[in-house]
Amino acid sequence: MEPKIAIEKIREFLKKECDTGKNLITIQSISNQFKANDDTKIKIGLDKYKEVILEEETGLELGGMNKKSFSIVIPIKELNLLHPGNITVLGNEVSTLEKLKVDFGIILLIGIHKDSQKNIDELRQLNFLSDSIEGFSIRTIPRRFWCRISSSALQKGFSFEFLGTAIIQLYLQKFKALVKSVEVIFINSYPDSIDRFIVLSSEILAEIREKWKKKIDEWRKRIDCEYDWGCEICPYQEECYDIKQILASREEIKS
Repeated sequence: MEPKIAIEKIREFLKKECDTGKNLITIQSISNQFKANDDTKIKIGLDKYKEVILEEETGLELGGMNKKSFSIVIPIKELNLLHPGNITVLGNEVSTLEKLKVDFGIILLIGIHKDSQKNIDELRQLNFLSDSIEGFSIRTIPRRFWCRISSSALQKGFSFEFLGTAIIQLYLQKFKALVKSVEVIFINSYPDSIDRFIVLSSEILAEIREKWKKKIDEWRKRIDCEYDWGCEICPYQEECYDIKQILASREEIKS
């Protein structure tokens, strides 16, 4: 699926959900929000807030064992397809949630200027967010994704607007050589919406994986790789990546 079609399908999905009467909020993140507005008093910083939020310390749980949940990160080179800094919430803001545990999904659209598989894999690892936001943690096991927000963070004004802005800022900081822009979409409170988006995302991801499989197969043929195992578990992955970078540099010099 071409990036343009994938993004159009996501935006069409959100519009259709909104047309059924569901709550849809769009916020434009302000890059200096944390300097200009200290009302939340929630701190962020790369790898500065590693903590485990126990059940008795939890004020809000997003997703989890008995709730529907998903997370998806889509890297995109076509930057014009994105709405940089946009935070969209299909559902309710934290302050209006009536339950302590809600269904939850997160979609990150990441504008990049490179597309090596090594870099793409790093973008999909969300644990650094868990270690970088005070009072917020991410837990993942196969087929389950959920977040915990501490009671203390809720009292300080934790919101999806804050979380979206923090995610954007942290991605731009951690991957400043790779990431050019970030758009964040949250879905909460609507289990049927999450079911529909999971179906849609499986179609998008299947085609993305097929695209990368073709690239990897072409690369393996180019360097005469005859190993049966996949690249992701190959013990020579680092060496292979270095060779690829050298060949890419040679091609740039030739051009």
